[in-house]
Amino acid sequence: MLKQIVLIGFIVLISCKSYGQNEIPPFSTHQKNIYAEFLGSHLLVGVNFDMRLKKGRMDGIGFRAGIGGLSTTGFDQNTEINLGLVTFPIEFNHLVGKKRSSFVTGAGILPVYATFSSDGELTDYEFVREEGFGLVGGFFTMGYRFQPKETGLMFQFNWNPLILRGSGFHIGWLGIGLGIGFK
Repeated sequence: MLKQIVLIGFIVLISCKSYGQNEIPPFSTHQKNIYAEFLGSHLLVGVNFDMRLKKGRMDGIGFRAGIGGLSTTGFDQNTEINLGLVTFPIEFNHLVGKKRSSFVTGAGILPVYATFSSDGELTDYEFVREEGFGLVGGFFTMGYRFQPKETGLMFQFNWNPLILRGSGFHIGWLGIGLGIGFK
């Protein structure tokens, strides 16, 4: 009987010791952010999804994908000109900072769907309508991000220098992002 009690006690002790070796990380999912961005890589306004690639980390390598754009109407010598852009920025980025505040750097491409129309004398035709999808260029990101440890408000301020096809390097835009961060 004593041997059985000692054997059961030994098995329970080993089980407890084995269970204690498997530490559960603070969070075992990817850090994610969904936020609205004003100016920045969207040119005017857009919405982004951002995620870290390593589970359980608020810093390190990640990616961002978004959709946004602008629409404008203008006049040139009594000719109405309409321009619409839908932007799809795609970026690989890196966050440096182990806590809620981070320095953000990144590089991405800027595919755009554009529409252009005019009524009047810009061409030999009375009405012109063009539309198409293309890669406008690329952009860089440098800035500051404040994000929650669990779920909560997220803020980002960044500078986005642009490299546009046909016109080269541009100083770019300052952008502000506001949204929610979660695990």
